[in-house]
Amino acid sequence: MAYSLLPVLPPLNWTSGSNFKGCLQRLYSMSSAGQLLKSRILTPKTSMIGAYIELTKPKQTFLLVLTSVFTYIGFGGSSLIDLVKLLAAMISAVSGATAVNMALDSEIDSIMDRTRMRPIPRGAVSEFEATVFGILLILLGLMFSASINLWVASSTMLGVVFDLLVYTLWAKKRTSLSIVYGSIAGGAPSLAGYAAARGLLDLASLLVVVITAAWIPAHIWYISIYYMEDYRKAKIPMLPVVAGIKKTARIITASIAVMSIAEVLLYVVGGFTPIYLTIALTPTLLLLYKAAIYARNPSVKGARRMYKLASPVEGLVFVAMLADRLLAGVFL
Repeated sequence: MAYSLLPVLPPLNWTSGSNFKGCLQRLYSMSSAGQLLKSRILTPKTSMIGAYIELTKPKQTFLLVLTSVFTYIGFGGSSLIDLVKLLAAMISAVSGATAVNMALDSEIDSIMDRTRMRPIPRGAVSEFEATVFGILLILLGLMFSASINLWVASSTMLGVVFDLLVYTLWAKKRTSLSIVYGSIAGGAPSLAGYAAARGLLDLASLLVVVITAAWIPAHIWYISIYYMEDYRKAKIPMLPVVAGIKKTARIITASIAVMSIAEVLLYVVGGFTPIYLTIALTPTLLLLYKAAIYARNPSVKGARRMYKLASPVEGLVFVAMLADRLLAGVFL
């Protein structure tokens, strides 16, 4: 869709002093209304809807919601009503927390090259609008969560608190290990899925969270190595910026090792069959092997390849839970 600025630009006449002053006043008026002009005059309604959807980071939200749903089914959840409630709760809460996170991080996003075209920095949505939108979704998610049981509601609330208050507002600008706190928020949807299926939280539920929490450093720190200069420019003390690439690569390798151990322990205490262990552990061990090789001679270019390799691994763990539930009775 093409747009013309001609109808909204004031005529400028630089030939006289009086007109010069008026032109300056008009330019000032335009600059103070720039965000409104950009987000309201130049943005069609369809783009506004797309911008709100973009605030929720659909791909990330989809993955987190799947971890919740697959955990619910994998650990014996059988109520279709509870499954629908869980789906609604996670879509709402995760989307809402992500939107509020976008509002809180908008200043940082406007500095970094890879994020400056997100909805708020580019002026499609204001910080206030994103915050209200996100809070309403969070409240809706908590309402659906509480309708299942209090453990699900508590798990959902845990994720929101760690994502927005602990990670974004407190840790992100203060410590190079901020993502460790953020990883707890990443594990909250699977914790909620477990609570919906079992009606309680126990050792197995903790291991489910550990699997996600141990994967997230690989997911985040590999890509942060690739965009290290962006984080340095935004003054975010991400681990690669503070500790360097080599140390970061070693810590990531250790984190993946923890993930693989947690998968084996979950096999022992979670009542799964070798179907789960095979599907879950094989890609994790492959990632661990590749991570160990990368850690010997890390590079910025190689970090992007490692990021792509690490991205699907967590999802496969939860696919393994689902496959075990669906196939164990057929093959074993």
